[in-house]
Amino acid sequence: MKQQANKLKKFTAVLLMLSFLIGAGIGPAKAKSVSAAQTKYWIKVNKQANVATVYKLTKGKYKPVKAFLVSCGGSNTPSGTFYTPAKYRWQTLMGPSYGQYCTRIHGGILFHSVWYYSHSKASQSTVQYNKLGQTASHGCIRLSVADAKWIYDNCKLGTKVTIYSSKNPGPLGKPKGIKVSTSRKMYWDPTDPDKNNPYRKVKPTIKVSSKKKKSVEYGKSYSIKSYVTAKDNVTKKSLTSKVKYSVTKYNTKKKKYYKAKFSTKSLGTYKIKYSVKSALGKSTSKTITVKVVDTLAPIISKAANKTVTINTKNAVFKTTAKMRSGKSRTSAMTVSITKPGEKKATTMSYSKAKTYVFNKAGTYTVKYTVKNSNKPYKSASKTVKVIVKNYKDAELNVEPNTFAMTVKDGAFDAAKDSLKKEILKAVSIMDNGATISAEKAAVDLSKVKSTEGTYDVTVSYKGKSGKTVTKSVKVNVTVETTNPTVPTTAVTAATTASTN
Repeated sequence: MKQQANKLKKFTAVLLMLSFLIGAGIGPAKAKSVSAAQTKYWIKVNKQANVATVYKLTKGKYKPVKAFLVSCGGSNTPSGTFYTPAKYRWQTLMGPSYGQYCTRIHGGILFHSVWYYSHSKASQSTVQYNKLGQTASHGCIRLSVADAKWIYDNCKLGTKVTIYSSKNPGPLGKPKGIKVSTSRKMYWDPTDPDKNNPYRKVKPTIKVSSKKKKSVEYGKSYSIKSYVTAKDNVTKKSLTSKVKYSVTKYNTKKKKYYKAKFSTKSLGTYKIKYSVKSALGKSTSKTITVKVVDTLAPIISKAANKTVTINTKNAVFKTTAKMRSGKSRTSAMTVSITKPGEKKATTMSYSKAKTYVFNKAGTYTVKYTVKNSNKPYKSASKTVKVIVKNYKDAELNVEPNTFAMTVKDGAFDAAKDSLKKEILKAVSIMDNGATISAEKAAVDLSKVKSTEGTYDVTVSYKGKSGKTVTKSVKVNVTVETTNPTVPTTAVTAATTASTN
């Protein structure tokens, strides 16, 4: 009985199709080769892949410009090349059912929208719509309303259509279709451009998670798109990867937001506007405010343990402080100093610390502290040890204390170098009980000239006590010339005397 019922259903379907074809005044469609013609568009329908590719004639060549997802009818869809002979805004199909934006290809084979139960745009079969991209028709080529309308509006009668079969969908690939809910037997085609289409009013949604930070510290990494998601409320598919954003930054002087590039190396208040389009082109946006701040503890640099001589002035030394964003906080430092043998520290400002004198031998504890200028005013501190030594003044001796320098043939610099070496050989230094190399002494030869005479030369050394000790020595300069020249006047006088 079931087999008989199935045969009866198939027979009824064939009768319905034949009655449609006869009603249209045509016989069953047959594949037929047609000579090539130059039409603006050439539509190639791959009935195996269920993809239609539109080619546009450009400078004498057809180039692919669009790809449509379709439902063909397998062997019921003829292969060959045809030229469109007619169009119908609405057309009665098998069933009866109804299609929008119909373009006849050949015989009873049409391009048309997925069928409707009635002429109402709200009566399209949801199940059949979701079959786009699959073999599903009785021979016609079904498309979404938007794609059927594009052919209806843009392809004039006589447009070339080639139907073929291939595993390769075509040069533009196979489009991804929109899936609709089948909880309703019939509803609107989501791509229908009719302003009354309820799908057209459905915006996508953008969500920004509560985990997304609305402030970021200066110089830290920050991902603008993290924790931001988007969803197409028609297709129910994620649009997160399609989210775009634009950035503006608040100008405190002009009190306005201006287009800017987001950077954690630039303090301030930014507005990040996220936007996305649905598969139907409906847009939505969401804006958040993100602040780039500098609230971490400042950085203290060059604070190190030191050994100094008694009565050294300035407890800051070369210590500096700055914010993470680079703003100096050196002058905002406070300095706490604990003297040798004492427990209580004395705290003073940066400016007073610069004038502080270490007037007692021993080990001092010096603590540098500085606060951020922004809330919550986080502070940083560093503690160092300063060892103060009461050094004796160094002892400097130069024996002998008189030296000779001979300048030969004008070689003054070479003579000075030799003199310096001779002087340093005569230098001895004792500093705080230790013998110091004579090379540590400085020899000032600036007063020595290249003319004969006696000159003063100063030898000096700065000891650990901080005091510089000096000795003065004498230098006798003589000038020697290997080939002395005779003045012209003297030669003339000698010649005159010999002739008299």
